[in-house]
Amino acid sequence: MLVYLDQNYASRVAKHLLALPGQEAFGEVWQALVALGERVVVPPSPFHVLELHGGYLLPTFRRMFSRLGRGWWVRPWQDVARRQAAAGALRRDDFLWRRGSWEEPADLAPLWGLLDLDLEGDFYARAAAARAWARARLGLAPAAEAAPFFGLLGRLVAFRSLEPVREPRASDLVDVIMAATVVPYANALATDRYLREALTRVGAGVRVWSGREREVRALAGWLRSAGGGPGSRMTG
Repeated sequence: MLVYLDQNYASRVAKHLLALPGQEAFGEVWQALVALGERVVVPPSPFHVLELHGGYLLPTFRRMFSRLGRGWWVRPWQDVARRQAAAGALRRDDFLWRRGSWEEPADLAPLWGLLDLDLEGDFYARAAAARAWARARLGLAPAAEAAPFFGLLGRLVAFRSLEPVREPRASDLVDVIMAATVVPYANALATDRYLREALTRVGAGVRVWSGREREVRALAGWLRSAGGGPGSRMTG
């Protein structure tokens, strides 16, 4: 089973490990993940490195993911998108590798401007336009738009353009690229409330929990009782 903790979620777990107050529910998630042992992989990613900025939580992140990631890292998102498009399938080796580093943050430059596109039309037209723009920025042929990365990316951008429910945040671009990279491969994603709602609304097909206390405890309960449910969504 593959579980992904986004930056905010992983930070709350790290704060629990540092015995900081108010993180008891996240401690339950940590204990449930540890109890699963080798049945679960919780990989770090270049997105974590980017958002950490080498802060005080870095040593705890290293220790935490060393135990839960079992040596695996999420590949750079550009690599995942290109390999996924070329393979025409979801393969583990196109998503995970063992060469990640806490010195190599995600590079979002190829998709700068994605969330500022002047999209028009209905949801499907907006998703198609965002998908085509992103694919072209990576220098890929139109056929690459069939890859799950581009499909989910387009739907998330379209949702955001039609549902301006809150003020934009600097981390929004990280969130949509991270989700498009991770969700096709993950059994479960722990993230913030806005991204949880977006993924649910666009039909991402992944179990997703927000950082609200009741949902954090629900995730811990699911991990304890389900033991992961279905296995990997990947082949190879």
